[in-house]
Amino acid sequence: MPKAVTLAARVDADLDAELTRLAVATGRTKSWLINEALRSYVANEQQFLAAVEEGKQALREGRVVDHETVVNAFDRLFATGA
Repeated sequence: MPKAVTLAARVDADLDAELTRLAVATGRTKSWLINEALRSYVANEQQFLAAVEEGKQALREGRVVDHETVVNAFDRLFATGA
């Protein structure tokens, strides 16, 4: 297991109360819940940034679809009731 570090953060009292209720309800510590929340957030942000970079690369390579083509595809999709 990687070495743990201590972080300090300010959260509003309402969020702390919700976190405490969640910890009690799940039988987990607040630290465990915060660690899992941060792990999920970081993974999601990394995935988003990778998708943005992929889109930028596609643009640089000219792999794009013009707006009119996308609108027409949506119009056809919704016209068929799919």
